Amino acid sequence: MAGLTQRTLVGAAAFLVGLVTVVVVVAWLGTGGGSSVATGAPPGAAEGVPPPPPPGSVVLAREAGSFAVALAAQPRRVTAIVLSPSGGAASGLPVRFRVGGRTLTAAPCGAGCYRAGVQSMPSLVEVRFHEQRATFKVPAASRPAPAIVRRATHVFRSLRSLVYVESLRSDPTHGLVTTWTLGAPDRVAYRIHGGASAVVIGKRRWDRTRPGQRWVKSSQVPPLQVPTPTWGSGVSNAELLGTARVAGRPVWVVSFVNPSIPAFFTAWVDRQSYRTLQLRMTAAAHFMFHRYLRFNAPVRITPP
Repeated sequence: MAGLTQRTLVGAAAFLVGLVTVVVVVAWLGTGGGSSVATGAPPGAAEGVPPPPPPGSVVLAREAGSFAVALAAQPRRVTAIVLSPSGGAASGLPVRFRVGGRTLTAAPCGAGCYRAGVQSMPSLVEVRFHEQRATFKVPAASRPAPAIVRRATHVFRSLRSLVYVESLRSDPTHGLVTTWTLGAPDRVAYRIHGGASAVVIGKRRWDRTRPGQRWVKSSQVPPLQVPTPTWGSGVSNAELLGTARVAGRPVWVVSFVNPSIPAFFTAWVDRQSYRTLQLRMTAAAHFMFHRYLRFNAPVRITPP
């Protein structure tokens, strides 16, 4: 648990300067991945960056043990992207697909990429390798949704303040819960429940490792620019999966990908305000869920 705490703290610091990619990379490095032994990587070890999902595919993602698995579904083929818990693509796995009562052996299509042909757009796909299973329900009808994601991104960046709760796990048994408070343009406070806290105001920041410990002052360079969407920029494969309700509010359920991280997202976007009410991210050793609680409400972020 100490290792996860350290990785999350460093990842949080990376988030504070807006480097979403670094959050995930630091989480990878903190797992101890990257052996110097020259005998070759074992199957499933981190190996490079996977190719982006095929354009136009519906991309869904979930955990399979400590692996991150994304499914890109198309009418004539299915593609799985598997990320190692130590970071990067998980290559050399004996991946199989279970589709329509048939078991299909996948062929490699790049680092951590596995593919098989199908006869039509599948409705249910199970990805299997070793003892791991990941099952995906593919919506019967979806449509491209880049305009929804663009507007949700703009609304997120335009917020004056934001409070949200983040649940973050590196595997099925290790996780943390953090409350974040953001005040535009450069004020941030976070508190890991039962753990570390930080306050950042302009070029100054204060950190402490756990409740009751003394605060340590340091510099924040460069100053922050918040709120910043967790998904960053350069997203692809935005698809409207359907509609739902969150806290009584009608929402669009949208999936999309940031291939440069890589990370896979599902967002619940308010259909009237375009505010993101919930967000799930699946990446290497980074299984995260956000609940956005307060928008543009008065927040008090002061030196401790």
